[in-house]
Amino acid sequence: MDTETMDNHQYAWLSEALPRGPQRILDAGCGRGELAAALMRRGHQVTAIDISQEAVEAARAAGVLAVRADIVKYPDSADDGSAPVSYYDGGSLFDVVVMSLALHHMHPLEAALDRVLSLLVPGGLLVVDEFAWDWADPAAATWFYDAGSLLAAAGVADFTREPSGPGRHPVERWREAHVDHAPADDMLAALAERFEVVTMRREPYLSRYIGGKLTNGSTDLLNELWRIERDRIAAGSLPHTGFRMTARKM
Repeated sequence: MDTETMDNHQYAWLSEALPRGPQRILDAGCGRGELAAALMRRGHQVTAIDISQEAVEAARAAGVLAVRADIVKYPDSADDGSAPVSYYDGGSLFDVVVMSLALHHMHPLEAALDRVLSLLVPGGLLVVDEFAWDWADPAAATWFYDAGSLLAAAGVADFTREPSGPGRHPVERWREAHVDHAPADDMLAALAERFEVVTMRREPYLSRYIGGKLTNGSTDLLNELWRIERDRIAAGSLPHTGFRMTARKM
């Protein structure tokens, strides 16, 4: 396999995680539809939902069959009359549910996962790519805010810098910023209660987080952030702040 970069790491992983052949996939929390569009290009039948109307409109502009809906009530919560009945007929018809950086935003967490379980065929696969903010330590928070501030000062990132002078410790700022996000430990426990875990691995995430704030679209800059974070994790000076899991409906 080619060298893993910020550009290809998610798709490389998904190519390993997804079953062979075209799948009926629900992208729950699709955002702007980049992942759903990539899965469609690979021959999958993809339905995408998101609670944000702005995200749904962006996904549709990218050619994705997207519906504004809350996963907890889907498909009943689809509010524009365009629930994808050709892909979903009220039964458990999805072979795969993909949740990419979405589960930590979903409340209540348990109800969202219960609904996902009901939307999968027997033996269906749940694929989760997640942010583990509660695994960050002082070194991770400091690295994140220092790197973000430098990039903002260089004019290449939309990143809020702390005022000069004595201020909060980066850990305090980090916790305040993510207090409404579900902790990874809670997500993992809720997943294990409902599904048979097939694979689980910890992953870098800080560079992906900062990369989403870059304004110049520099691939080289993204890949350098990615390389630095991975090297620091390998050296033991930064923790993993993400995880990837595949789990099967029992």
